[in-house]
Amino acid sequence: MDILNNREIAIALWLLAISIYIFSSSKMAEVRNGFKGVLAALFVRKIMTVLCLMVAYMAIVICWLSELELWNFEQLKNTIFWCVSVGFMSLFKLEKIKKDKHFFKHSVLGNLKLLAILQFVVGVYTFALWIEVLLVPVLALLGAMLTIAETDKKHHQVKVVLEYCLSSFGIVLIVYTLYMLMSDFGEFGKEKTAYDFFVPPLLTLCYLPFVFFMLVYSTYEQVFVRLKFSIKSRLHRYAAKFYAFILFNFRLSLLERWSFQVAKANIESHSDLIDTFKYIFKVRHSEKNPKEVPKEQGWSPYKAKEFLVNEGVNTGFYNRSFEDEWFASSPMKEFSDGIIPDKIAYYIEGSEDVVKVLKLRVYVNDASRTDQACEKLEAMAEALSISSLGLPLSDEMKSAISGCNSYSEKVEGKTIALVVKHWPSHEFNGFDLTILISSI
Repeated sequence: MDILNNREIAIALWLLAISIYIFSSSKMAEVRNGFKGVLAALFVRKIMTVLCLMVAYMAIVICWLSELELWNFEQLKNTIFWCVSVGFMSLFKLEKIKKDKHFFKHSVLGNLKLLAILQFVVGVYTFALWIEVLLVPVLALLGAMLTIAETDKKHHQVKVVLEYCLSSFGIVLIVYTLYMLMSDFGEFGKEKTAYDFFVPPLLTLCYLPFVFFMLVYSTYEQVFVRLKFSIKSRLHRYAAKFYAFILFNFRLSLLERWSFQVAKANIESHSDLIDTFKYIFKVRHSEKNPKEVPKEQGWSPYKAKEFLVNEGVNTGFYNRSFEDEWFASSPMKEFSDGIIPDKIAYYIEGSEDVVKVLKLRVYVNDASRTDQACEKLEAMAEALSISSLGLPLSDEMKSAISGCNSYSEKVEGKTIALVVKHWPSHEFNGFDLTILISSI
């Protein structure tokens, strides 16, 4: 029984050769020192505890699957690869997973997509070892070059050529696989092949509860650490932790929202602490049951924050920033190439029940990309105008945006303004453009 196929052997040989060079060459001293630093960071007590928990959990899962005859010893290699590539790496992506509301659904469906199945089928047959040894560095180099080419539009032609090369190789691989399926189906039709196909997705599915547990644990840990700076009284901190766990349990977005509210409050008594919880549930109720806002006054906060959701821009929670001032903002969204890309963000401002100002701001980090930035702002401003006013932008406003000229006009009782602000002494003559739609 072959433990590794030719492709895996080729990758192992190259990794071995690179490792020998790094650990023997005097030119690689800095790399070795960096590697030692990574290992030192990895063997921190907390990280090792989590890894041991992961290994123990997966050992239990594997024993259970083995009892159900859904796993056998021939899957040890695939299981180790899965632990390193999926299990281990997922633990370092908890912050990203937290922001992805559909992570758990995508994790299950991703393994059932046609592309995933095709990748598995193509990987069943490999070329002769000497061919695989030659292909590994070539494909790695092409992949690295493509990644670099995608960072800047100047390399668009190079990107096209690289994509053509990789696509051509993919077609060759598919044709070769089809040929092998017709001439040597016995290799594909083995029982082991079926196990190879369903074991990794099955491990992923069984692993999701552990990821969820770690996500909940890490979120509570971060929030409780912040409480040390927000609540001076130890007794009130203990009470806050208890109430948070009872009231929020697995609703992590409410938990984090509450922790930021606590940071802004001055907790000096038990009633102050209780007020922070009341505030969160009051705002949550308002979000689920938004009040109707007369058109002349402004917009409902919980509708305004969704005005650009179809454009891929959505604000965070609408919260009090000062006594009678409320605010929400979207994350900065990059939309251009370059080392420092241009960004766009959406803001809403007003009172608890009414949004008075909508802001759409583009941050242009390089004046040479002005035309692209103006096109982006015009498209997004058009969408915002239609969503908020039910009208497209006027020709005069579009002309002002394309020319980067400040401009203001009245539409439907609202003020629409373009504000241009240049950044003094900026290396690339950067500036920002802001579209304001205001009922003030």
